[in-house]
Amino acid sequence: MTPLPSFRIYTGISRWPDNNVVGLSLDTEDALDGHAVFKAPTVPLITLAAQRTTFSAAMTEGHKGGSDRIRAKNAAKLVLVDSLISNAHYCMSLARHDLDLLLSSGYEVVSKNRATGPLDKPSILDVLNNISGQLLVRAQGVLNGRNYQVRVSTDGGKTWVVMGTFNSPRRMLLQPVIAGTTYMVEVCALGGSTNQSLWSDPISRMAT
Repeated sequence: MTPLPSFRIYTGISRWPDNNVVGLSLDTEDALDGHAVFKAPTVPLITLAAQRTTFSAAMTEGHKGGSDRIRAKNAAKLVLVDSLISNAHYCMSLARHDLDLLLSSGYEVVSKNRATGPLDKPSILDVLNNISGQLLVRAQGVLNGRNYQVRVSTDGGKTWVVMGTFNSPRRMLLQPVIAGTTYMVEVCALGGSTNQSLWSDPISRMAT
């Protein structure tokens, strides 16, 4: 019998920069809120949000310097990281054989197979224009994708401009953009045997 494919969520987040941990918490809070399968995370989302807020405040205080502030920031980070890892294990317990479902958790997913192949093409979930001068791109992550790049075109795809490289595909902020201009947006994942995936199918959105 052929074994089922098995995937895992990347849990080495304690080594991540502080801002990346905050970003992951925002991503998972958003992804798991009202999720059809991941209905009861080990750490409730309201608790996770409170821990993120506490850590963010401790980060601000930590920038002022002082050993007490640094220790408080590190302690708050540890609490948040532990909660994120607990919820990651919960998601894996329900979906370790279902890649698409696991990716919908908001976490970064890696294969247990050590062989590296080309990355899949990512897909854009939405491009939000709620804030003037900004576009917020939300995309679905891909297996083994470590970073994501966004490019835009304002001439129907004839020329493209790369707007940045992001750690998370679910919260990619493009700014500044010009109000009244329609932007064609594409996303690619970085990594794998070819170093870059194909670009996603485009989505067009007018900036406000």
